[in-house]
Amino acid sequence: MRYTALTTPEGTFIDDMLVYRMASIHFMLVINAANVAKDYAWISGQLAGIEDAAVVDSSSRYALISVQGPAALEVVQPLTGAELDGLGYYWFTHGEVANGRAMISRTGYTGEDGFEIFVPPNVADRVWQAILESGRSADVIPCGLGARDTLRLEAAMRLYGNDIDETTSVLEAGLGWTIAWEKGDFIGRGALAAQNAAGVTRRLVGFEMVDRGIARHGYPVIAAGQRAGVVTSGTQTPYLKKAIGMAYVPAEYSAAGAEIEIDVRGKPSKARVVSLPFYKRARADT
Repeated sequence: MRYTALTTPEGTFIDDMLVYRMASIHFMLVINAANVAKDYAWISGQLAGIEDAAVVDSSSRYALISVQGPAALEVVQPLTGAELDGLGYYWFTHGEVANGRAMISRTGYTGEDGFEIFVPPNVADRVWQAILESGRSADVIPCGLGARDTLRLEAAMRLYGNDIDETTSVLEAGLGWTIAWEKGDFIGRGALAAQNAAGVTRRLVGFEMVDRGIARHGYPVIAAGQRAGVVTSGTQTPYLKKAIGMAYVPAEYSAAGAEIEIDVRGKPSKARVVSLPFYKRARADT
């Protein structure tokens, strides 16, 4: 599978998604749940008049359970006959989990190792309970969206609606690595090629707070005494013990070490641009 963007003609984001290659002409798109209707309408519109292509909204066929963290393999493997140890990052397989038909992918939006398990909704509760039971010795617990958001920010994973949307381009978001320029045309290619040639005027950067204070989504960014952008994601991280965030800033302030300020509830507070990601786990050879 691949992480990629669903783009507008301007090279901005309809959504970000995972594309699973199920067969040579069969693909599954895993999109943001809040965007199902919008994405389906957009894709259907692009396929209008193309007789040998069709799109089906299959979201009701799946429940998705994500198991993330260093102990994910030891928790999930006892529940399935599928061999997971050799499953590479961003690869998937089919099998059963807790006697339920499943597709298992080595993915997640936390920056940690883990698995995303797709099962029919009618067996989701059984699989959920089996995972909790299997994970007792590893202290597996349910994770709320707030906790997951902290993890994905530490790993500098972009969040649709915050860090990326229909006003931000793939290149501005620092996701140019998702573009396969050599593979031909795609919606937005012309706009992105022009932007790539000219250079972006703003970039999504990571920053750490220097002064005390927590930068939150929507807080203004100040550079050289002028408003220069807005915080797209920000929090105090319990693991890194730092106040961190991401924001779009003019390109001239995007290099690591650049000094900016964040307007924290009316108080300009010093921050410093840093390289992304904030945290990167040590990976095995999978």
